[in-house]
Amino acid sequence: MTRPALPLLRRLRTLLIGTVALAEACGGTDAPSIRMAPPATTGAAETSSPDSNTAGVPSERALRFASITAGLRFSCGLDGNGRAWCWGGNRLGQLGVGDSLDRYLPTPVKTSVRFAQLVAGETHVCGADREGQLHCWGDNHDLELGDALEDHSEIPIAVRGHPRAQSLALGAKVTCVTDRDGVVSCWGTDVHGERGDARRDSVPRAEGEPVRTDQRFASIVAGRLHVCGLTADGQAWCWGDGGLLGDGTITDRTTPVAVRSSVPFVSLTAGESVTCGLEATGAAWCWGIAFDGQLGQGEPPRPNTFVPSPVVGGIAFAQLAAGKHRVCGLDRDGGAWCWGSNYNGGLGDGTGASQPAPVRVRADRPFTQIAAGDAHTCALDRDGRAWCWGENADSQGGGALGDGTLRSRDRPTPVAAPEAPTGGS
Repeated sequence: MTRPALPLLRRLRTLLIGTVALAEACGGTDAPSIRMAPPATTGAAETSSPDSNTAGVPSERALRFASITAGLRFSCGLDGNGRAWCWGGNRLGQLGVGDSLDRYLPTPVKTSVRFAQLVAGETHVCGADREGQLHCWGDNHDLELGDALEDHSEIPIAVRGHPRAQSLALGAKVTCVTDRDGVVSCWGTDVHGERGDARRDSVPRAEGEPVRTDQRFASIVAGRLHVCGLTADGQAWCWGDGGLLGDGTITDRTTPVAVRSSVPFVSLTAGESVTCGLEATGAAWCWGIAFDGQLGQGEPPRPNTFVPSPVVGGIAFAQLAAGKHRVCGLDRDGGAWCWGSNYNGGLGDGTGASQPAPVRVRADRPFTQIAAGDAHTCALDRDGRAWCWGENADSQGGGALGDGTLRSRDRPTPVAAPEAPTGGS
């Protein structure tokens, strides 16, 4: 497929949609207007005092979120009304705020749509409304927005011609959805077979096609270059980048292959270099690359493992979230644990040392939900307040922690309140 060379049409379309969205954001919703917060000094992860379990106290004006998601140097959340808010790096419009300027505080996405679910990929975001209609924004270099006219979009665009979404999974350059029957369709890039259409096509596609399998999936997740699905009876199947698929090989797969597991899983998570599954007992299993300890195999260091391997420590997890080279999880009491790379404080344990086994995140409260971005992590407490830790900035953008600074943090810091409305709006 040849991408149409329509720069004028793209500009006119973006201008028209942006004008409508701006009017909706200003007059059609009650979202406050937000300015960029002044950046603070960047650098290594800031360490709090040894006796402190968190970096800061949440503002009474802080947003309460119902869900949270994290991508490459940015984060997004849904409030209780289904309104989307994003913050962090914005070079490709992944914040959906109508421009490409970074934001260091939560900023409302420019749309009147109220979302039921929201998922961040590497540099794009998609959300489904209550009817399952999909809206996406951010990078579209490989047509991951499902729209052949846009190079990227700084505001949400409705994705037409694709199934109503029951479950979403976004990788680096691919978007996948399940329909009501559990059929998965994917679009975007297919360099490693991540579309699952048996092609391994070097040409990106905006049109989604069903993944070539007889399996029906209850949920799906995506790492950077691979996708996995979970059937209703707990069987995991993966496709895409070899070594992360759990089939015992390092071969790329263009259609789903069964993960070689002797236990059924209740949930999956996928990162850039690791995939993990959670069984009903709370035991975690991971497979993939082991160089930073992200498989959680403990000491002594072990080689890469291409079939599920148990995470050590005996922790009963309720949730897992995989980032680039680390994994985090919540135990059944809401305690947060992480293992793997501790680059810029990504493990949240107050140190800079990578860990081959789960270590407790230095938090003074339980969490109800956790999301892992590339090198930062965010979690929601029981009041719906967001806390983030890890890398906050690099040369490509910053502000992923949402605390109004560009300082990386080695333990949870509260996401700051958005700026107060200005000009009487």
